[in-house]
Amino acid sequence: MKSNERLAESLCAEYGLAQQSGVVQTGLPGVRLFRITKYHKVTPQMYQQGVVVIFQGNKVGHLNDYRFEYDTERCLIVATPYPIACETFASEDSPLIGIDIEFDLSVIQQLVEMVEQFGDSQVFKEDPNGRGVAVSRITPSISDCLSRLLHIMHSPMDSQVLGPQLLREFFYLLLQGPQGCLLAQYCRQDSALSRVSKVINHVQSHYEQKLAIDDLASMAGMSVSAFHRAFKQVVTDPPLQYIKKIRLNKAKSFMVQDGLPANVAARKVGYESATQFSREFKRYFGLPPSKVGELISL
Repeated sequence: MKSNERLAESLCAEYGLAQQSGVVQTGLPGVRLFRITKYHKVTPQMYQQGVVVIFQGNKVGHLNDYRFEYDTERCLIVATPYPIACETFASEDSPLIGIDIEFDLSVIQQLVEMVEQFGDSQVFKEDPNGRGVAVSRITPSISDCLSRLLHIMHSPMDSQVLGPQLLREFFYLLLQGPQGCLLAQYCRQDSALSRVSKVINHVQSHYEQKLAIDDLASMAGMSVSAFHRAFKQVVTDPPLQYIKKIRLNKAKSFMVQDGLPANVAARKVGYESATQFSREFKRYFGLPPSKVGELISL
């Protein structure tokens, strides 16, 4: 991965991230480049669906009792949007550099069907104990694919022409790994992961509204008790706790990115009491809303 580290550093320079922290959209749709230049203690960060690949540095993530590490040898697969508490190891001399790769549902679905045609019909059997987040080892084949991906991102034309097929190769290689079932279940409408994901996507779009558990369970096509069990298994949080975390993360984004005052951000995400919002914000992030600027925003 050392060659990939050098390629990533070169790409950062090209995208104006050589001397600073930041995140930018590359010339390849669905792929973002990020760079972090200082250590961050365990802090909740919002992750969207996709794969996070690190070329330099490492992170430790926490989903309640589930702890995992991802670095230059392991990538992170996120099947549903998650607020993950992460510890980030980086410095000015040794920044953390990586890319976010969004899922392409149509491509992954097509690959799953092809793999199943040529292999065991049970190759992607649903794991009843599986979570919506997993770490997958970066094999030599995946590392080679990522190297070619970094190379073509220097050219807008190469990104447009060659990028889609390289991303297709990347997803195919992940499907062949031990976490391939996670990608496959993400595509299947009848899987518990897919049903919970449908509800999570609704929460992402309607977080400011009053969300009734009965309605969410109905949306998932489950009884309330079955929905609670499936949601807790996939997300590691019960539904109401997850909704609270989404609202707090959205409020943080409104304050950091849009410059909104805390009381305005609180109302936008559905809080009626500014005092309650401040209390829950500090409990969750470890800092009051007045110090939101000190929180990592990548």
